[in-house]
Amino acid sequence: MSFDIKIEGITTHGKHGVYDSEKLKEQLFLIDLQIILKNETVKEDSISSTIDYAKYVEEVEYLVSSSSFNLIETLAEFIHTKLKSSKIKKLIVTVHKPNTPLSKKTQDISVTYSG
Repeated sequence: MSFDIKIEGITTHGKHGVYDSEKLKEQLFLIDLQIILKNETVKEDSISSTIDYAKYVEEVEYLVSSSSFNLIETLAEFIHTKLKSSKIKKLIVTVHKPNTPLSKKTQDISVTYSG
């Protein structure tokens, strides 16, 4: 038994990519989180016994907008590292970059990092 929390489609902007143009102008990123809590985490009907969803959304927005990486793989791992806590058994972070130079040929480009 576990509590699986999904926060999907966190809309944020940042400057991530290998091309110089991607570092000059903010781009759209969509972030999905799947958070599997440790079984013993939720013991009572109180926000203090789980995670605060609003804080996770705000933290993702901050992490994407305040950093810059060449690879979205690195961004996904960075977000994972910053969000992991003692209440979490497993965290899965997916970074979607829908507007890439390949946008005319693809619907979405994404990377998932888990641990």
